[in-house]
Amino acid sequence: MSKTSVDKRDWSVAWKNPFVISWFVILIVVVSVNFFMVSMAIVTNPGLVIDDFYEKGKSMDKILAVQKRMDEMGWQLEVDLPDLKEGKSVQVTLMVLDKEGEPLKVDTAVLYYYRPSDRKLDGQQELTPTEILGQFKTDFVLNTKGKWDLIMEVTQGELVYNIGRSIMVQDPE
Repeated sequence: MSKTSVDKRDWSVAWKNPFVISWFVILIVVVSVNFFMVSMAIVTNPGLVIDDFYEKGKSMDKILAVQKRMDEMGWQLEVDLPDLKEGKSVQVTLMVLDKEGEPLKVDTAVLYYYRPSDRKLDGQQELTPTEILGQFKTDFVLNTKGKWDLIMEVTQGELVYNIGRSIMVQDPE
């Protein structure tokens, strides 16, 4: 006949149970991964939060007033911006038009570029006027692929008009 074996293990100590040990190991792994992720978030923080966020928020009415004034001016900025590739120079052309769609003489045109993930790459580039009234050009290059925010700003005396756009810089081919 068959002989029955008697379980002689002592289960009174929980640390001898393999299920308790495995749950404890899983808990240690999860806590370690969370600690690593939190420390990486702190160490690699790009610091994109502005220092005077409260004051900037209070000036929202001024920002809205400027936007309304720009809408009333009726200027149109036609930007010819080809697809950008990392490290490749392209020619950016700007045409400034008034309410009626006629070319408008402005004093300056500046292209501001911002990298949302790294403020060290932010910058600006002034466009040079061409012989055509209201037209500006520049050779433009971005050396890092990914998302960029662009703001095209033109000034005429005290008047300032700008438009913004987000773009993606592609891998070079």
